[in-house]
Amino acid sequence: MFATTAPSLDSTLPGATRRRHWAQPDVKSHTLVVLTFERLHLAPLAGTPKPEIIAGLVGGDDLDDLLGPYAVTVDLIAVRDVKLDLLTNSLLVEYEKGGLSTACVRIVFATAETADACFTKLWRRLGEGYKLRPYTRDAWAAARTPLTLLIGVLLVTAALALALSVVEDMASARAAQRIGGLDGAKALPKSPLEALTGWMDWRAVCAVGGAAAAGAQVWLYRRLTRPPASLELMRGS
Repeated sequence: MFATTAPSLDSTLPGATRRRHWAQPDVKSHTLVVLTFERLHLAPLAGTPKPEIIAGLVGGDDLDDLLGPYAVTVDLIAVRDVKLDLLTNSLLVEYEKGGLSTACVRIVFATAETADACFTKLWRRLGEGYKLRPYTRDAWAAARTPLTLLIGVLLVTAALALALSVVEDMASARAAQRIGGLDGAKALPKSPLEALTGWMDWRAVCAVGGAAAAGAQVWLYRRLTRPPASLELMRGS
């Protein structure tokens, strides 16, 4: 993963550096993606580009002739927002079109490394006027479900343990009555609670509850420490 601070600007003159380009199969949504100092060029999806096109691209031939009339051209000065989706390895570029309207193009890459490289180079070409949006996480939204599960598991385990303790006390009292033979007194009948939980063992309940609580804690930790799903560049005001 590249650094989250702004990359240094390209200071080489436009005519003295090669164009940055990515092609099929590294790019899944377009045949060619070409980045110059002033524009981003996107050739429509039409399979792997021919070697002579790549040679002309590297040699400095006219991009309009190389990419054809259906290529999309984005002036970097018109770019408003760039979003790198880390889950889909794609770039979403929003730019001004016609003065009042905006448009978006989506570039999908085959690997995270290629997407990162394109995002970094595009950021460098855009310049210091673009800043990375601070990443903020809604901690409560992330923690709500696993935390609710954890609290529920603890409450249920505590309630069952208390119920089983009461059942054990009742069973002990009944056993003592039978042994003592208290003047022919009738044996205490089983309560509904004993009938319901008599098959349970408090050790097993605590073991299952502890395992469920541990799982909920791991889930909670992962939700709170999960890395961002996207990075976004914004043009400063």
